[in-house]
Amino acid sequence: MRIKPILVTVAALASLALAGPLGAAEKAPKNPVDRLAYPKLHDIKPPAVVRETLPNGMKLLLIEDHDLPEVVLRTLVRGGVDAEPKGERGLAALFGVAYRSGGTSAMSGDQVDELLDRLGAEIETSVAEEYGVVSGKTLAENLDRMLPVYADFLMSPAFAQDKVDLAKTHLRGVIARRNDQVFGIAGREMRRLIYGADSPFARQYDYDDIDALTRADLLAFHHTYYRPDGTILTAAGDFKADEMKARLGKAFAGWKASGPPPTIARPTTAPTAGSINYIEKKDLEQTFIIMAHLGMRLDDPDYPAVNLMSEILGGGFASRIFVNVRTKKGLAYNASGWTSPGMDHPGVVGFLTSTKPETTAEALAATLEEIRKIREAPVTDAELKRAKDGYLNGYAFEYDSTAKIVDRLAGYEFYGYPQDFNVKLRDAIERVTKEDILRVAQKDLHPESLAIIAIGRADQFDKPLSTFGKVNTIDIAIPEPKPREAAAEATPESLARGRALLVAAARAAGESALTGLKDITSEGVTTANTPMGAMELKGKATFVLPDRVHNEMVTPMGAMVQVLDRDAAWMTMGEHQRSLPPSAVEEMRSSLFTEAGCALLLREALAGRVTAQALGKSTFEGRDAEDVLVRLGDKPVHVYLSPDAGEVLGVRRTAQTPEGPAEMVESFGAYQTVAGLRVPFESTEKVKDEVKAAIKTTSVKLNAGYSEDLFKRPAPTAAK
Repeated sequence: MRIKPILVTVAALASLALAGPLGAAEKAPKNPVDRLAYPKLHDIKPPAVVRETLPNGMKLLLIEDHDLPEVVLRTLVRGGVDAEPKGERGLAALFGVAYRSGGTSAMSGDQVDELLDRLGAEIETSVAEEYGVVSGKTLAENLDRMLPVYADFLMSPAFAQDKVDLAKTHLRGVIARRNDQVFGIAGREMRRLIYGADSPFARQYDYDDIDALTRADLLAFHHTYYRPDGTILTAAGDFKADEMKARLGKAFAGWKASGPPPTIARPTTAPTAGSINYIEKKDLEQTFIIMAHLGMRLDDPDYPAVNLMSEILGGGFASRIFVNVRTKKGLAYNASGWTSPGMDHPGVVGFLTSTKPETTAEALAATLEEIRKIREAPVTDAELKRAKDGYLNGYAFEYDSTAKIVDRLAGYEFYGYPQDFNVKLRDAIERVTKEDILRVAQKDLHPESLAIIAIGRADQFDKPLSTFGKVNTIDIAIPEPKPREAAAEATPESLARGRALLVAAARAAGESALTGLKDITSEGVTTANTPMGAMELKGKATFVLPDRVHNEMVTPMGAMVQVLDRDAAWMTMGEHQRSLPPSAVEEMRSSLFTEAGCALLLREALAGRVTAQALGKSTFEGRDAEDVLVRLGDKPVHVYLSPDAGEVLGVRRTAQTPEGPAEMVESFGAYQTVAGLRVPFESTEKVKDEVKAAIKTTSVKLNAGYSEDLFKRPAPTAAK
């Protein structure tokens, strides 16, 4: 999807106001402003490109641009996600993250950072589906100091182990948060439907994939694919082309290709089969609907007409879908469509909207209606003009920076497009007629082939999704990493002893108090170690057993409230309110069992609702302990009891952290008896042996009661 500049958006708004209702007969302008005539935009002359090839096979595209005293570099290397060896999912992602930070054989990543800061220069790396990228930018006067470092990243990156470990932590965080944003879910799952789950255009990695990768895998990937005869370097800026060629030839003189180039299998893509798909996401207040099918390549002769058809159908405030679904029927805040062509493979034609759950079927039907209608009759002259003007007025912005020019020309060279392709595409857009749009709408737009995904709460839909066809439910649960240690196989004896130990701990804590426990209100101070340093948080928590909690915290940024009310969870801070992401909700639910020294867990054990396995003698934080394995749902939790089972020392479990699932050790101490229940007044949370939080409780009240107002979600704040 092409992002339009703000000027084009303003133009679209103005044209909507002037054009009147869609399908209305063409009329003479009623307002003087409608008679304004604008001169033809000046032609944009593409930059001259000098093409060279170094003796080692490295291709160069050199563009002299003396407007600014800077040089911009962009290098594409053949081999991206599509080159991942079988069984090494996520390798390209890890490569891209650890590449730059891992430094080179001559300089560490931190040393590179220091040098670039002094020079005011940049070097960045990434990996796409089909190629790796090394980009750079510097003042022309500093090129000779930056270029050797840039060359070293291409020829001899180091992938320092500590930076690889840090990159893995980052990617675990990406996995943990991948279900937090509905747009990310929609795009990811739609790509899997259209291209197939194993396609490089849709491939997904999980925790175990990342954990299995090593520094040696990254070095092997670089050795195989990063070679000069698979590399295109584009340079633009304040230099003379012949001098730049000499500089690059010297910088890469030692880079040689060994053996024949590696073969990368091209993925095959079959046309999309129509389908109706549902993803349950209970934290959404709206239903998010996306529908798409396989599209075309950018160089398809019909793409110019398809581009304008897509713009008329769903490209802006004046588009048919927006006007009908949002403006006229008031079913959605956003309703749109797009076409996203591939450079060397079929792209995607798509549509999306979001609406109240109670109007899900109505909004879906209204969108499908507009998709079908554009295939039945020609568009209007006003619609065609508006779409063309939007494209042509935005064309200039594709040349408004050296970086954009370099990026586009490098891509054209990589995929074998002519360097003036953009000019030819613009000219083809100008020639599109209403008849062309009707023809491609009938040929390339297939309502019956749309893969449709609705994300939200089906129990609140106005009509079942099955109204539109057979429904497939997509499971987006994130697979937990495999446990690093295998627990001993349970036996009747170990299960019986496990239950007995937990019951003994519950009785020692206060059997009568646990049996009658309804709510716990506590206050205290938490010292949290954050990336911004140690932070002291004063708080009050109201825990209504078994699954409701209201946390108030005073932070350096202001007061914050977090609420879990069975299936719903949200947070407020000042006037701002938002639903908590699934990963945070899951962690809140899991942590309830460890509140107040595992009070809920012990109460459940007394009621016979906990399966526990005694694993034998152990140590916990330097103390002798009994290790009892408890399963909360499908999650194993180690509960450590004193040797006489008279006290819960702490727990060890997998917790959801900002970096993904990680082992958390929570220890309890300073027990006091409150209303017949022994409660710890101090606790510490560690992740990977690092203290993340130390909690000191100042007061605890049992069965003090609570107001239901604590669990009333405030009305959303109107946007200002």
